Amino acid sequence: MFQSNRIGLLCIFLFLSFFLFFIICGDQGVLDLFELQNEYQKLNLYSTELEQKNVNLHRIIERLKHDPEYVERIARTELGMVQQTEKIFQFSRRKQ
Repeated sequence: MFQSNRIGLLCIFLFLSFFLFFIICGDQGVLDLFELQNEYQKLNLYSTELEQKNVNLHRIIERLKHDPEYVERIARTELGMVQQTEKIFQFSRRKQ
């Protein structure tokens, strides 16, 4: 009788160990859950960054459409443009 109880407990222990192994390491187990949570956090952060870039680009577009001073500043700084009435003086540097 003691031997059959021992075998029964061993079978239950093996079954529970096998079940626990698949809960932790199996397909869609706890390890996969942690990986998916990590990936979700990364994607959520990336999405937030893209949304912020989108807002910034929208602001720039609105300024380019409606703010002539901003357009002039961009034309001068990034494109090196000057107005027709302006004169450009270029000085060469002397070596001393």
